[in-house]
Amino acid sequence: MTAASTPSNDPLHQTISAIHDSPTRMALAITGGGSGALTSLLAVPGASRTVLEGQVPYAASALTDYLGNQPDRFCDDATALAMGVAAFQRATILAGDETSRDTLLGLGATASLTTERPKRGDHRALIAVQTASSTTLARLDLAKDARTRAEEENLVTQLVIDMVARAAGVVPFSGLSLSDNDNLETRQTVASPELAAVWNQQHPIAWSLVDGGWSLEPTSCPVGVLSGSFAPRHRGHVELQQAAESILEGPVCYELTAVNADKPPLDFETIERRREVFTDRPLAVTSAATFVEKSQLFPGATFVLGVDTAARVIAPRFYDHDADKLDSALKTIRENGCRFLVAGRLDDDGFQDLACLDLPTQHRELFSPIPADVFRCDVSSTAIRNSGNTC
Repeated sequence: MTAASTPSNDPLHQTISAIHDSPTRMALAITGGGSGALTSLLAVPGASRTVLEGQVPYAASALTDYLGNQPDRFCDDATALAMGVAAFQRATILAGDETSRDTLLGLGATASLTTERPKRGDHRALIAVQTASSTTLARLDLAKDARTRAEEENLVTQLVIDMVARAAGVVPFSGLSLSDNDNLETRQTVASPELAAVWNQQHPIAWSLVDGGWSLEPTSCPVGVLSGSFAPRHRGHVELQQAAESILEGPVCYELTAVNADKPPLDFETIERRREVFTDRPLAVTSAATFVEKSQLFPGATFVLGVDTAARVIAPRFYDHDADKLDSALKTIRENGCRFLVAGRLDDDGFQDLACLDLPTQHRELFSPIPADVFRCDVSSTAIRNSGNTC
Protein backbone atom coordinates (compact mmCIF):
# COMPACT_ATOMS: atom_id res chain seq x y z
CA MET A 1 0.00 0.00 0.00
CA THR A 2 1.42 3.40 -0.97
CA ALA A 3 1.27 6.55 1.11
CA ALA A 4 -1.40 7.99 -1.24
CA SER A 5 -3.62 4.93 -1.10
CA THR A 6 -6.30 4.12 1.47
CA PRO A 7 -7.92 0.82 2.35
CA SER A 8 -10.97 1.75 0.29
CA ASN A 9 -9.07 2.16 -2.97
CA ASP A 10 -5.95 0.01 -2.53
CA PRO A 11 -6.32 -3.00 -4.90
CA LEU A 12 -4.38 -5.39 -2.67
CA HIS A 13 -6.43 -4.39 0.39
CA GLN A 14 -9.64 -4.86 -1.59
CA THR A 15 -8.55 -8.32 -2.75
CA ILE A 16 -7.71 -9.41 0.80
CA SER A 17 -11.00 -8.01 2.09
CA ALA A 18 -12.84 -10.09 -0.54
CA ILE A 19 -10.88 -13.17 0.53
CA HIS A 20 -11.99 -12.61 4.13
CA ASP A 21 -15.60 -12.27 2.95
CA SER A 22 -15.42 -15.65 1.18
CA PRO A 23 -16.07 -18.97 2.98
CA THR A 24 -12.41 -19.94 2.52
CA ARG A 25 -10.38 -20.93 5.57
CA MET A 26 -6.67 -21.58 5.26
CA ALA A 27 -3.37 -22.53 6.81
CA LEU A 28 -0.15 -21.16 5.36
CA ALA A 29 3.49 -22.20 5.64
CA ILE A 30 6.11 -19.87 4.16
CA THR A 31 9.82 -20.49 4.58
CA GLY A 32 10.79 -16.82 4.51
CA GLY A 33 10.44 -15.17 1.12
CA GLY A 34 6.87 -13.92 0.80
CA SER A 35 6.13 -14.11 4.52
CA GLY A 36 4.87 -10.54 4.22
CA ALA A 37 1.67 -12.14 2.91
CA LEU A 38 0.89 -13.22 6.47
CA THR A 39 1.20 -9.65 7.69
CA SER A 40 -0.93 -8.37 4.80
CA LEU A 41 -3.68 -10.92 5.42
CA LEU A 42 -3.76 -10.23 9.14
CA ALA A 43 -3.71 -6.45 8.69
CA VAL A 44 -7.08 -6.39 6.93
CA PRO A 45 -10.18 -6.70 9.15
CA GLY A 46 -11.86 -10.10 8.90
CA ALA A 47 -8.72 -12.23 9.02
CA SER A 48 -10.08 -14.26 11.92
CA ARG A 49 -12.75 -15.64 9.56
CA THR A 50 -10.13 -16.83 7.08
CA VAL A 51 -6.67 -17.45 8.50
CA LEU A 52 -6.46 -20.51 10.70
CA GLU A 53 -2.69 -20.54 10.99
CA GLY A 54 0.45 -19.03 9.53
CA GLN A 55 3.84 -20.66 10.09
CA VAL A 56 7.33 -19.64 9.00
CA PRO A 57 9.51 -22.78 9.13
CA TYR A 58 12.62 -20.76 8.30
CA ALA A 59 15.44 -23.03 9.47
CA ALA A 60 16.09 -26.29 7.64
CA SER A 61 15.31 -28.17 10.85
CA ALA A 62 12.00 -26.32 11.20
CA LEU A 63 10.94 -27.25 7.66
CA THR A 64 11.97 -30.87 8.22
CA ASP A 65 9.87 -30.92 11.38
CA TYR A 66 6.91 -29.34 9.56
CA LEU A 67 6.99 -31.91 6.76
CA GLY A 68 7.83 -34.90 8.93
CA ASN A 69 10.89 -35.75 6.85
CA GLN A 70 13.86 -33.96 5.32
CA PRO A 71 13.21 -32.96 1.70
CA ASP A 72 15.76 -33.78 -1.00
CA ARG A 73 16.00 -30.04 -1.68
CA PHE A 74 14.65 -27.09 0.28
CA CYS A 75 13.55 -24.91 -2.63
CA ASP A 76 12.00 -26.93 -5.44
CA ASP A 77 8.65 -28.06 -6.79
CA ALA A 78 8.41 -31.16 -4.62
CA THR A 79 9.07 -29.26 -1.40
CA ALA A 80 6.52 -26.55 -2.18
CA LEU A 81 3.91 -29.20 -3.05
CA ALA A 82 4.59 -31.12 0.15
CA MET A 83 4.30 -27.91 2.15
CA GLY A 84 0.95 -27.14 0.53
CA VAL A 85 -0.42 -30.56 1.47
CA ALA A 86 0.95 -30.33 5.02
CA ALA A 87 -0.72 -26.92 5.35
CA PHE A 88 -4.01 -28.36 4.08
CA GLN A 89 -3.76 -31.09 6.71
CA ARG A 90 -3.25 -28.42 9.36
CA ALA A 91 -6.30 -26.56 8.06
CA THR A 92 -8.48 -29.67 8.38
CA ILE A 93 -7.33 -30.23 11.95
CA LEU A 94 -7.75 -26.62 13.04
CA ALA A 95 -11.09 -26.06 11.28
CA GLY A 96 -12.71 -29.11 12.86
CA ASP A 97 -15.35 -31.49 11.58
CA GLU A 98 -18.03 -28.82 11.21
CA THR A 99 -16.15 -27.08 8.38
CA SER A 100 -16.53 -28.45 4.86
CA ARG A 101 -13.22 -29.61 3.36
CA ASP A 102 -14.33 -27.91 0.14
CA THR A 103 -13.80 -24.50 1.76
CA LEU A 104 -10.30 -25.26 3.07
CA LEU A 105 -6.94 -24.61 1.48
CA GLY A 106 -3.33 -25.05 2.40
CA LEU A 107 -0.55 -22.90 0.99
CA GLY A 108 3.14 -23.67 1.00
CA ALA A 109 5.80 -21.29 -0.28
CA THR A 110 9.55 -21.67 -0.51
CA ALA A 111 11.86 -19.11 -2.07
CA SER A 112 15.49 -18.38 -2.80
CA LEU A 113 15.85 -14.61 -3.03
CA THR A 114 18.68 -12.11 -3.06
CA THR A 115 20.89 -11.87 0.02
CA GLU A 116 23.73 -9.69 1.22
CA ARG A 117 26.15 -12.31 -0.13
CA PRO A 118 26.80 -13.07 -3.82
CA LYS A 119 24.29 -15.69 -4.94
CA ARG A 120 25.17 -18.47 -7.37
CA GLY A 121 21.71 -19.89 -7.90
CA ASP A 122 18.59 -18.47 -9.47
CA HIS A 123 16.26 -16.10 -7.69
CA ARG A 124 12.96 -17.95 -7.54
CA ALA A 125 9.83 -18.66 -5.54
CA LEU A 126 7.61 -21.73 -5.62
CA ILE A 127 4.10 -21.50 -4.23
CA ALA A 128 1.67 -24.42 -3.95
CA VAL A 129 -2.01 -24.24 -3.10
CA GLN A 130 -3.75 -27.47 -2.09
CA THR A 131 -7.51 -27.92 -1.84
CA ALA A 132 -9.70 -30.98 -1.49
CA SER A 133 -9.97 -31.27 -5.27
CA SER A 134 -6.96 -29.58 -6.86
CA THR A 135 -3.26 -28.81 -6.64
CA THR A 136 -1.87 -25.56 -8.06
CA LEU A 137 1.82 -24.73 -8.34
CA ALA A 138 3.31 -21.40 -9.38
CA ARG A 139 6.99 -20.88 -10.14
CA LEU A 140 8.29 -17.33 -10.28
CA ASP A 141 11.80 -16.89 -11.71
CA LEU A 142 13.15 -13.41 -11.13
CA ALA A 143 15.85 -11.62 -13.07
CA LYS A 144 19.04 -12.02 -11.10
CA ASP A 145 20.39 -8.96 -9.26
CA ALA A 146 17.69 -6.75 -10.75
CA ARG A 147 15.86 -5.93 -7.50
CA THR A 148 16.51 -5.39 -3.83
CA ARG A 149 15.52 -8.03 -1.31
CA ALA A 150 12.56 -5.90 -0.27
CA GLU A 151 11.37 -5.61 -3.88
CA GLU A 152 11.63 -9.36 -4.42
CA GLU A 153 9.83 -10.00 -1.12
CA ASN A 154 7.03 -7.68 -2.21
CA LEU A 155 6.55 -9.52 -5.50
CA VAL A 156 6.38 -12.91 -3.81
CA THR A 157 3.97 -11.55 -1.22
CA GLN A 158 1.68 -10.26 -3.96
CA LEU A 159 1.84 -13.60 -5.77
CA VAL A 160 0.86 -15.45 -2.58
CA ILE A 161 -2.19 -13.19 -2.15
CA ASP A 162 -3.04 -13.60 -5.84
CA MET A 163 -3.01 -17.40 -5.57
CA VAL A 164 -5.11 -17.40 -2.41
CA ALA A 165 -7.62 -15.12 -4.13
CA ARG A 166 -7.92 -17.40 -7.15
CA ALA A 167 -8.42 -20.45 -4.95
CA ALA A 168 -11.07 -18.57 -2.96
CA GLY A 169 -12.96 -17.63 -6.12
CA VAL A 170 -12.09 -13.96 -5.71
CA VAL A 171 -10.96 -11.62 -8.47
CA PRO A 172 -7.17 -11.68 -8.01
CA PHE A 173 -5.00 -8.66 -7.37
CA SER A 174 -2.93 -9.33 -10.53
CA GLY A 175 -0.71 -6.35 -9.92
CA LEU A 176 2.63 -8.09 -10.34
CA SER A 177 5.19 -5.85 -12.00
CA LEU A 178 7.27 -8.34 -13.96
CA SER A 179 9.97 -7.53 -16.49
CA ASP A 180 10.74 -9.33 -19.74
CA ASN A 181 13.53 -11.12 -17.86
CA ASP A 182 11.16 -12.54 -15.24
CA ASN A 183 9.07 -15.62 -15.79
CA LEU A 184 5.91 -16.84 -14.07
CA GLU A 185 4.48 -20.28 -14.79
CA THR A 186 1.41 -21.73 -13.13
CA ARG A 187 -0.02 -25.20 -13.53
CA GLN A 188 -3.05 -26.80 -11.94
CA THR A 189 -4.08 -30.43 -11.53
CA VAL A 190 -7.76 -31.10 -10.84
CA ALA A 191 -8.40 -34.52 -9.35
CA SER A 192 -10.85 -36.95 -10.87
CA PRO A 193 -13.86 -37.71 -8.62
CA GLU A 194 -12.40 -41.18 -7.97
CA LEU A 195 -9.00 -39.87 -6.91
CA ALA A 196 -10.52 -37.06 -4.84
CA ALA A 197 -12.68 -39.62 -3.00
CA VAL A 198 -9.58 -41.62 -2.03
CA TRP A 199 -7.51 -38.54 -1.12
CA ASN A 200 -10.29 -37.21 1.10
CA GLN A 201 -10.66 -40.70 2.60
CA GLN A 202 -14.26 -41.07 1.45
CA HIS A 203 -13.35 -44.27 -0.43
CA PRO A 204 -10.36 -46.52 0.33
CA ILE A 205 -9.17 -47.34 -3.19
CA ALA A 206 -9.32 -46.25 -6.82
CA TRP A 207 -7.77 -47.98 -9.82
CA SER A 208 -5.73 -46.05 -12.35
CA LEU A 209 -6.37 -47.83 -15.66
CA VAL A 210 -3.96 -48.39 -18.53
CA ASP A 211 -6.05 -46.13 -20.79
CA GLY A 212 -5.60 -43.22 -18.38
CA GLY A 213 -9.05 -43.47 -16.81
CA TRP A 214 -10.13 -44.32 -13.29
CA SER A 215 -12.34 -46.98 -11.75
CA LEU A 216 -13.48 -47.73 -8.22
CA GLU A 217 -13.58 -51.44 -9.06
CA PRO A 218 -10.55 -53.67 -9.82
CA THR A 219 -10.18 -55.24 -13.26
CA SER A 220 -8.98 -58.48 -11.62
CA CYS A 221 -8.20 -59.89 -8.19
CA PRO A 222 -4.43 -59.89 -7.56
CA VAL A 223 -2.67 -62.57 -5.52
CA GLY A 224 0.12 -60.13 -4.72
CA VAL A 225 0.50 -56.40 -4.13
CA LEU A 226 3.72 -54.45 -4.69
CA SER A 227 3.43 -51.24 -2.70
CA GLY A 228 5.74 -48.30 -3.26
CA SER A 229 6.13 -44.58 -3.75
CA PHE A 230 7.42 -45.10 -7.33
CA ALA A 231 9.42 -41.88 -7.26
CA PRO A 232 10.17 -42.86 -9.93
CA ARG A 233 9.11 -46.31 -11.07
CA HIS A 234 12.22 -48.07 -12.41
CA ARG A 235 13.38 -51.43 -13.72
CA GLY A 236 13.85 -52.75 -10.18
CA HIS A 237 10.10 -52.42 -9.57
CA VAL A 238 9.31 -54.17 -12.85
CA GLU A 239 11.74 -57.03 -12.24
CA LEU A 240 10.53 -57.45 -8.65
CA GLN A 241 6.92 -57.60 -9.80
CA GLN A 242 7.83 -60.22 -12.41
CA ALA A 243 9.79 -62.32 -9.89
CA ALA A 244 6.90 -62.16 -7.43
CA GLU A 245 4.41 -63.28 -10.08
CA SER A 246 6.64 -66.27 -10.81
CA ILE A 247 6.86 -67.20 -7.13
CA LEU A 248 3.17 -66.58 -6.33
CA GLU A 249 1.93 -68.03 -9.64
CA GLY A 250 -0.56 -65.25 -10.18
CA PRO A 251 -1.00 -61.54 -10.95
CA VAL A 252 0.78 -58.98 -8.78
CA CYS A 253 -0.56 -55.43 -8.91
CA TYR A 254 1.17 -52.19 -7.97
CA GLU A 255 -0.16 -49.99 -5.16
CA LEU A 256 0.59 -46.31 -4.58
CA THR A 257 -0.42 -44.97 -1.17
CA ALA A 258 -1.79 -41.45 -1.44
CA VAL A 259 -1.99 -41.10 2.35
CA ASN A 260 1.20 -42.07 4.20
CA ALA A 261 1.85 -43.02 7.81
CA ASP A 262 4.86 -40.79 8.48
CA LYS A 263 4.72 -37.97 5.93
CA PRO A 264 2.10 -35.70 4.28
CA PRO A 265 -0.22 -37.21 1.66
CA LEU A 266 0.84 -36.93 -1.95
CA ASP A 267 -0.55 -33.97 -3.86
CA PHE A 268 -2.66 -34.49 -6.99
CA GLU A 269 0.06 -33.34 -9.39
CA THR A 270 2.54 -35.85 -7.99
CA ILE A 271 0.01 -38.69 -8.09
CA GLU A 272 -0.85 -37.94 -11.72
CA ARG A 273 2.82 -37.75 -12.68
CA ARG A 274 3.65 -41.05 -11.01
CA ARG A 275 0.66 -42.95 -12.36
CA GLU A 276 1.17 -41.94 -15.99
CA VAL A 277 4.00 -44.46 -16.45
CA PHE A 278 1.75 -47.40 -15.51
CA THR A 279 0.59 -48.13 -19.03
CA ASP A 280 1.15 -51.87 -18.78
CA ARG A 281 -1.23 -52.72 -15.93
CA PRO A 282 -3.64 -51.00 -13.52
CA LEU A 283 -2.30 -49.19 -10.46
CA ALA A 284 -4.18 -49.21 -7.16
CA VAL A 285 -4.16 -45.80 -5.46
CA THR A 286 -5.24 -46.11 -1.84
CA SER A 287 -5.66 -44.25 1.42
CA ALA A 288 -4.31 -47.27 3.31
CA ALA A 289 -1.36 -45.85 5.22
CA THR A 290 -0.50 -49.08 7.08
CA PHE A 291 -0.25 -52.72 6.12
CA VAL A 292 -3.09 -53.49 8.52
CA GLU A 293 -5.30 -51.23 6.40
CA LYS A 294 -3.88 -52.72 3.19
CA SER A 295 -4.69 -56.23 4.43
CA GLN A 296 -8.32 -55.18 4.78
CA LEU A 297 -8.34 -53.88 1.19
CA PHE A 298 -6.52 -56.91 -0.24
CA PRO A 299 -7.56 -59.89 1.93
CA GLY A 300 -5.61 -63.03 1.10
CA ALA A 301 -2.92 -61.15 -0.82
CA THR A 302 0.85 -61.35 -0.39
CA PHE A 303 2.57 -58.01 0.00
CA VAL A 304 5.77 -57.76 -2.04
CA LEU A 305 8.31 -55.38 -0.54
CA GLY A 306 11.94 -54.59 -0.02
CA VAL A 307 13.75 -55.39 3.20
CA ASP A 308 13.84 -51.69 4.14
CA THR A 309 10.04 -51.56 4.08
CA ALA A 310 9.82 -54.88 5.94
CA ALA A 311 12.00 -53.32 8.65
CA ARG A 312 9.44 -50.53 9.01
CA VAL A 313 6.60 -53.06 9.29
CA ILE A 314 8.14 -54.36 12.52
CA ALA A 315 9.69 -51.08 13.73
CA PRO A 316 8.50 -50.28 17.29
CA ARG A 317 8.28 -46.54 16.55
CA PHE A 318 5.28 -47.10 14.26
CA TYR A 319 3.44 -48.74 17.18
CA ASP A 320 4.24 -46.14 19.86
CA HIS A 321 6.96 -48.52 21.09
CA ASP A 322 4.18 -50.79 22.35
CA ALA A 323 4.92 -54.49 21.75
CA ASP A 324 1.24 -55.37 22.18
CA LYS A 325 0.25 -52.98 19.37
CA LEU A 326 2.85 -54.55 17.05
CA ASP A 327 1.61 -58.03 17.95
CA SER A 328 -2.01 -57.01 17.37
CA ALA A 329 -1.20 -55.49 13.97
CA LEU A 330 0.59 -58.60 12.72
CA LYS A 331 -2.21 -60.81 14.06
CA THR A 332 -4.75 -58.76 12.08
CA ILE A 333 -2.67 -59.11 8.92
CA ARG A 334 -2.53 -62.87 9.48
CA GLU A 335 -6.30 -63.06 10.15
CA ASN A 336 -6.91 -61.28 6.84
CA GLY A 337 -4.97 -64.05 5.10
CA CYS A 338 -2.03 -61.84 4.15
CA ARG A 339 1.72 -62.33 4.34
CA PHE A 340 4.96 -60.70 3.14
CA LEU A 341 7.39 -61.63 0.38
CA VAL A 342 10.64 -59.76 1.01
CA ALA A 343 13.40 -58.85 -1.43
CA GLY A 344 16.94 -57.90 -0.42
CA ARG A 345 18.41 -54.46 -0.97
CA LEU A 346 21.84 -52.87 -1.14
CA ASP A 347 22.52 -50.07 1.33
CA ASP A 348 25.52 -48.42 2.98
CA ASP A 349 26.12 -51.54 5.06
CA GLY A 350 26.10 -53.88 2.09
CA PHE A 351 23.40 -56.19 0.76
CA GLN A 352 20.64 -56.66 3.32
CA ASP A 353 18.01 -59.40 3.16
CA LEU A 354 15.29 -60.89 5.36
CA ALA A 355 17.84 -62.78 7.46
CA CYS A 356 19.19 -59.41 8.65
CA LEU A 357 15.90 -58.52 10.37
CA ASP A 358 15.03 -59.40 13.95
CA LEU A 359 11.55 -60.71 13.23
CA PRO A 360 9.07 -61.24 16.09
CA THR A 361 9.35 -64.95 16.91
CA GLN A 362 5.60 -65.60 16.91
CA HIS A 363 5.17 -64.01 13.46
CA ARG A 364 8.20 -65.26 11.54
CA GLU A 365 6.07 -67.40 9.24
CA LEU A 366 4.39 -64.27 7.88
CA PHE A 367 7.65 -63.31 6.14
CA SER A 368 9.27 -65.21 3.26
CA PRO A 369 12.44 -64.21 1.39
CA ILE A 370 12.98 -63.76 -2.31
CA PRO A 371 16.41 -65.35 -2.88
CA ALA A 372 19.02 -63.01 -4.35
CA ASP A 373 19.58 -65.42 -7.25
CA VAL A 374 15.88 -65.01 -8.13
CA PHE A 375 15.80 -61.23 -7.77
CA ARG A 376 18.42 -58.62 -7.02
CA CYS A 377 18.49 -55.11 -8.42
CA ASP A 378 20.71 -52.48 -6.85
CA VAL A 379 18.84 -49.54 -8.38
CA SER A 380 17.81 -46.83 -5.91
CA SER A 381 14.93 -44.40 -6.48
CA THR A 382 16.80 -41.83 -4.39
CA ALA A 383 19.94 -42.20 -6.52
CA ILE A 384 17.85 -41.85 -9.69
CA ARG A 385 16.24 -38.63 -8.39
CA ASN A 386 19.59 -37.22 -7.33
CA SER A 387 21.11 -38.00 -10.73
CA GLY A 388 18.30 -36.23 -12.54
CA ASN A 389 17.38 -39.29 -14.57
CA THR A 390 13.84 -40.58 -14.86
CA CYS A 391 14.41 -44.33 -14.99
